[in-house]
Amino acid sequence: MDSGQAPSPRVCHRVVQALGSAVLVVFLWACAELSSVADPAPRLIAHAGGIGNHRTYTNSLEALDNSVARGFTAVEIDLSWTSDDHLVLIHDWDREFVKLFDRLSGRLTVAEFRSTPSVHGLSHLSLEDLEEWLVEHPNILIVTDIKERNIDGLRSIAEEYPEQLHRIVPQIYRPESYPEARRLGYNHVIFTLYRSDLSDQQVIDFATNNPLFGVTMPIRHAMEGTLPAELAAHGVRVFVHTVNDYPTMKRLQTQGVYGVYTDWLSPADEGFSRPPATWSVRTEGELPLDRLVVPFFPWKMAGLNTVVSFRNTSGFEKTVRLHIMGSGGRSLATDEFEIPGDDEKRLDLERYVPNGSGQGWLLIDAADKIVVRPRWRFLDSSEGVWTAERVARTRFETGGSGSGLGGLLVAVVNPTDLIQSYRLQRLIGADAIDDDVVDVKPGHQLLRVYRSRTEEEIQITVTGGPMVAQVVRWDPLDRYMR
Repeated sequence: MDSGQAPSPRVCHRVVQALGSAVLVVFLWACAELSSVADPAPRLIAHAGGIGNHRTYTNSLEALDNSVARGFTAVEIDLSWTSDDHLVLIHDWDREFVKLFDRLSGRLTVAEFRSTPSVHGLSHLSLEDLEEWLVEHPNILIVTDIKERNIDGLRSIAEEYPEQLHRIVPQIYRPESYPEARRLGYNHVIFTLYRSDLSDQQVIDFATNNPLFGVTMPIRHAMEGTLPAELAAHGVRVFVHTVNDYPTMKRLQTQGVYGVYTDWLSPADEGFSRPPATWSVRTEGELPLDRLVVPFFPWKMAGLNTVVSFRNTSGFEKTVRLHIMGSGGRSLATDEFEIPGDDEKRLDLERYVPNGSGQGWLLIDAADKIVVRPRWRFLDSSEGVWTAERVARTRFETGGSGSGLGGLLVAVVNPTDLIQSYRLQRLIGADAIDDDVVDVKPGHQLLRVYRSRTEEEIQITVTGGPMVAQVVRWDPLDRYMR
């Protein structure tokens, strides 16, 4: 074999067998570089077009342009059929359609789709629009996800835009689709497993007997078994979706995974640091606010009472103006008080909010040195629970080890005058447990209660429009909040 030539997948597999398990992981990484494609494949693929106007799943022009600006060379897109049988870039005609267009679900004609304005100021694309964009961006690969009539869609693309076929990497969902996709002229094909019921061995048999761009699978599938390592040992690239933090991606790579589909990771990023087990918070994106914002929670949960303390840590007397906001952003009450330097003032919010409503939040006009904490009836502790934010964020992360009991109380306030969409994701260990998208009206607060029955690492990520988010960890045995 020529010293400048990469070994074949079969050679790679034989070498792994000879080397044994002690050096398996190291060699798997080298094997993952192999494929039937001459050019190196990207390790990061922008999911659903990427991020458009701080939103995921938009498949919009803004998302595509932003992905290019962030350094992506491959973008996965969702394609759906219109009522008059044309392909357009949209994930579905139900939930995502309602979010993007603020109207009842239902298929549009291609003309209606192109002319209907998005509520988020996004530009939505037909297949013709996508082809024009590809002409302007000659170095980008497109990975397709056509959930209905996939082969019909691939045939339509091949017939209408044959000059772009070398730029299109179709995903297929069944092995039977592979010969037809190749016959249509697609040389690079991904076999994706999220709709497959094949056994791991059947996947390996198919992937090793048919040249593929790669095999894609969900995080859970990749983490639970040895399929990524076995595929990589045969020289097959493995991709995983959807991964949004670098520690998870690095862990997957040690198991033979070549690359990931992602919303928030970027080829230009230096990487996110996973919060340590002591439960810390990471926020990104800034939109200045005039006031500090503190969400509060349903008081009767976890033994909370309605007393909140305000501590002045500046050493100088400060004036605090407090606004108690109810559901919908309406003001329930206001108050103003002085706090001496290095002193504390406690207020019982029940005097403002009868019955301890959990649907409210606080606006606080004060200096940066004011620390705001709730109290609870179990223990009069000085442990910090809330941190007041002076900026609204577009991304919020918190994580740490679970207690085995109790749970997490999550509050997200929409401080803007527009409806905002927020995506809440929860991982326990490597498993994605929750992934919800919720629209929150101006001035409203979104509340989530996650019970914790594990001592594994838990991570919660909130992404979307401007927000102020807080998390309380509740441990009923220790009877305090962290």
